[in-house]
Amino acid sequence: MPFLDELGELRESQRLEFKEASSGLPEDIWETYSAFANTEGGRIVLGIAEDRSTGEFSPVGVPDGASLVSDFWNTARNETRVERDVMLPDGAGVERDAGMEFVVIDVPRAERGDKPVRVRDRRRKAFLAWVRRGSGDFEASDADLRQMSYDSQPRADRSPLEEFGLDALCAETVKRYRAIFAERKRRSPWIAESNDDFLYHVGAVARGRDGELHPTMAGLLAFGHEYEITNLIPQYLLDYREERSEDLRWDDRVVSQSGDWSGNLVDFYLTVTGRLLNRLDAPFSTDRTGTRHGSENPVTESANEALANALVHAYYGSSASVRVVLRPGSLEVSNTGSFLVDKDVAIAGGTSETRNPTLMRIFSFIGASDRAGSGMQEIWETWARSFGTEPQLEETHSPSSVRVTLPLVIPARPATTAASSPEKLLRLLEETPGGLTSADVQRLLGVSERVAQARLRELLSLDGRVTRSRDGHSLRYRLGD
Repeated sequence: MPFLDELGELRESQRLEFKEASSGLPEDIWETYSAFANTEGGRIVLGIAEDRSTGEFSPVGVPDGASLVSDFWNTARNETRVERDVMLPDGAGVERDAGMEFVVIDVPRAERGDKPVRVRDRRRKAFLAWVRRGSGDFEASDADLRQMSYDSQPRADRSPLEEFGLDALCAETVKRYRAIFAERKRRSPWIAESNDDFLYHVGAVARGRDGELHPTMAGLLAFGHEYEITNLIPQYLLDYREERSEDLRWDDRVVSQSGDWSGNLVDFYLTVTGRLLNRLDAPFSTDRTGTRHGSENPVTESANEALANALVHAYYGSSASVRVVLRPGSLEVSNTGSFLVDKDVAIAGGTSETRNPTLMRIFSFIGASDRAGSGMQEIWETWARSFGTEPQLEETHSPSSVRVTLPLVIPARPATTAASSPEKLLRLLEETPGGLTSADVQRLLGVSERVAQARLRELLSLDGRVTRSRDGHSLRYRLGD
């Protein structure tokens, strides 16, 4: 049955929901439809019953799958019940397994301009938006709705902030940025312009209703003083930490609230790339200004890309942060906000969806971001070539955040040899009576998480010699007696 998890069990998750549907289309299916559309997307399976006393699920099938599919489509396209139909044409159908019929509905992540996706609540006689949190559907909070509203406006970060004057911007940051811009864009007519005109052209300032220039959201974040930024975003935080010593909380730290530097995005980016130059042991190329752009080494170039991505894709709501943690074996970059496209689409490349397009524009002028939608793809390809593994990409919710973890340890063995040899895994299991998890296999053989999981699953087909059991949030594989 294709709905089973790795343990062969029926278990709901962030992207999987079961419903019985023995007496027709369940009313609460629309809450799940809204929740999946407003979060990561997901699959609804009709024909799976839950034992309320134990929480266990069992397949029971549906009496008339074709009729349920028809009812689903009729309601999904009914604007008095569902505010927005985000389904793909082949998104709902009937599947048969073990002599039973099941209805499978694949709800995609809604496009940014379509959120929030609301459905009518008959009891409250109102359209409500829902979000997915683990295996449950929850009514969208005010914070959820504010983020969806922001994301639905492609020019949200370019509107003038009329409560701020140009003195909210740090003159030293602007000077530093202009020197880099002039080095990279030597033929640009903006080089000779005044600060006000230059900032207007890059999108950092705009005219308000009073006819005066004011910082845009992007301009304040990129060039502003931290104390001004926190007037708009009270819980704004940029944090870089090096955690290399066991007896220290950190060996080095750059934090926006320290009060000894501007605390804005541009200075944070330039300062952190300087730290990475010395710590990753892979030289950055420099220009006449001494500013680092790109890298002679693709690993450090990709690390730069991960940092720039976090800064320009973060959601800068009332609680906003970008954190970078460098450890002996990894570089971890995280930011507030959810993905605007599916994670697999982002990694595959070719699709550019930017939460803060003006910020992206500002950073692109100094070579610090990729506007072609290929940044994540290049990071993944670089890690496959350089480390024989792949980064980890996680999206969490409540509050929403994205985290990329880049391993910095070169595998001791070639990934291709290790990944293609079940005998090596069997020998490792023989040498490890307590068994192995996929994380153990990644570490020992230097393969990616996906490869490790695939190879371990293959061993289950070897005449019953290998068994598995749940160990916390992981699966542990052992040789049978």
